Amino acid sequence: MSVYPADLPSLTRLRFFAALWVVFYHWRVPWTVDIDSVTAFFAMGRFGVDLFFILSGFVLAHVYVAAREQGKFDFAKFIIARFARIYPLHLATIVLLALAAFGAWIVGVPFEREEFPIADLPANLLMIHAWGFAPNPGWNAPSWSISAEWFAYLAFPAYLMIAIALARRPLALVTIAIVAFLVLDLVHRSLFGESLPMATERFGVLRIIPEFLLGIAIYRLGNRYPLGRVTAGFVFGASLIIYVTAAHLAWDDRVIALLGAPIVLSLAELDRHAAGTPKQDPVRYLGEISYAIYMLHVPFFMIAFNLLQDVMGVIDETISTMSLLALLAAMLAASSLTYEWLEKPSRRAIRRWGNARLMARRGNSETTR
Repeated sequence: MSVYPADLPSLTRLRFFAALWVVFYHWRVPWTVDIDSVTAFFAMGRFGVDLFFILSGFVLAHVYVAAREQGKFDFAKFIIARFARIYPLHLATIVLLALAAFGAWIVGVPFEREEFPIADLPANLLMIHAWGFAPNPGWNAPSWSISAEWFAYLAFPAYLMIAIALARRPLALVTIAIVAFLVLDLVHRSLFGESLPMATERFGVLRIIPEFLLGIAIYRLGNRYPLGRVTAGFVFGASLIIYVTAAHLAWDDRVIALLGAPIVLSLAELDRHAAGTPKQDPVRYLGEISYAIYMLHVPFFMIAFNLLQDVMGVIDETISTMSLLALLAAMLAASSLTYEWLEKPSRRAIRRWGNARLMARRGNSETTR
């Protein structure tokens, strides 16, 4: 049984900060403040994705490992739930960008048509574009990580088998995950001349394979060797300081990517000690809408910036700090509305429809025996 409570609010809050880090990574380019001359922290915002991958492995292990150990894991229901979680917004952002491109053509605003290759659209719609099928960022660049997540979901039974086989040897599982990371890093370097944490549209799936496993491994580690409250607090504080320092100084990509693991583990440990205390707060809600923040931030900024520059003539090639913060506030509001009006209703509808079809099919199979 898990030592962790069912609810892990600190990990939900972490999702918001990871998403916000990615937002500033992309939005900092036209900012009038040359922030990169002061710190590399914002330029390292792409590592928010690595935090997501480790978090995803940890949380899904927390939710499903016990069911698999008890023989109650239903892969079909799992896939329906995960599809319902990620696909509606993924599809919506593709439609949004298509409409934006059409609108730009209508009003005569220049746009780079090659950024929206029709040939890549089928792979994007199938969520396999980061598997080597569509190495272009056009149809919502951040969605490459959703394609990678989809691969991890499909491979989840294999991950569960490893987690159960090494249930009493979590350090071995952590070691395997790190070795797999280093091996795939060598593969990616040999193929593309870049470290594994640089894998995005072009074989970004390689990046999630070991990081998702690392999330599962540290979940097992925490179950086997739980930390005391003081120790967990110390590990979190030390890990956070090292992590921020590593990002600020732009340490080696592989080091920064792996340093997210102790942060995830220590936050879960702190939640274990805080179980039963009030947990609802604004930051937690922002964590709940973090998927919308992550998926909307690029198309939102592209559309808003072009409207302000090419249609309204309010700004030039750069954007001030106040304007950037105003856009951020508007994007968070749009993400909240998307979460409430699109994500949650479509998630419930797809799960209800998918599970009903699944039960009907299984019922038919039973009656034909």
